[in-house]
Amino acid sequence: MTELYTDWPDPEGQEIVERLFAADAALRAHFERTAAAVELTVPQAHTLVQLGQPLRMGQIAGQLHCEPSHVTGIADTLEQGGFVRREPDPDDRRAKRLVLTASGEELRSRLLVRLFEKAPIISVLDADQRTVLLSLLRLAQ
Repeated sequence: MTELYTDWPDPEGQEIVERLFAADAALRAHFERTAAAVELTVPQAHTLVQLGQPLRMGQIAGQLHCEPSHVTGIADTLEQGGFVRREPDPDDRRAKRLVLTASGEELRSRLLVRLFEKAPIISVLDADQRTVLLSLLRLAQ
């Protein structure tokens, strides 16, 4: 944490922002370690996390903030590993969506369990504190 400057117009706001950045960095590092522990890249892990239900590849690209062509490479690797399959979207047969296989569902479950084990920020809070934090984060958006 950097030193707070008393001449800033909002020192408390500065500390909030710095602590949010530190929390973000801790969560990202935890996600990277967790993905590596189940032998996935970060984009592959993000994709599996998103697949609680079948999604169009374009939707996944939007959630990952990347180009759809990048999702194609991720899908290729996950498909080769037997974790997803592509199928036509029932609402637009020109579009493809990714669907978890049984192996993909098992891997996604392991990934989610590991993500929430000792997760930075939330694991040190009790139930009431988590409720307050969630309420404040919802309010801030």
